[in-house]
Amino acid sequence: METQNRQHPIDGTEGNPIDSKIAAAWTTNYRIMNPNETISYFFGNQIIQQILSQPDCLGIRIYYANELRLNWFQRIVITISNFLRWIVGAYGVKHLILVGSDKDGIDQIPEEVPTMDPAGSQKTMMAMSFNKQNYIMGEQASPCPGGAGCPDNKLTS
Repeated sequence: METQNRQHPIDGTEGNPIDSKIAAAWTTNYRIMNPNETISYFFGNQIIQQILSQPDCLGIRIYYANELRLNWFQRIVITISNFLRWIVGAYGVKHLILVGSDKDGIDQIPEEVPTMDPAGSQKTMMAMSFNKQNYIMGEQASPCPGGAGCPDNKLTS
């Protein structure tokens, strides 16, 4: 369910590249807060292309989901636990980081290497990876609820 009015319609430009240091920090935070949980998923290019090639499709939305059906007692305990996390401020903003992956399952992450600028000071710059591709990573552009174009359907309510 949306918590704010849509500011603009979806136009296919949603999403931004994310710095690899920020992505690494956020995924580390997630793993610390959610030990022993799945930390990523891989989708092959065929299903992504099939989705993107659908008429009028402008992008892909990724949902958080869980197959476990909770009973009433579990729901109460989780509600209390979530409330306590909120009280102590242990709730960050959950993000998904989108990363390309090659045929061997190796993530396509830009490498950071120290270089020298003309003035002689050391700086860090994004390097092209071993196969000379200029990789980028992405973060979620428009979270639901609250983001532009957030649908109201059985996956959101």
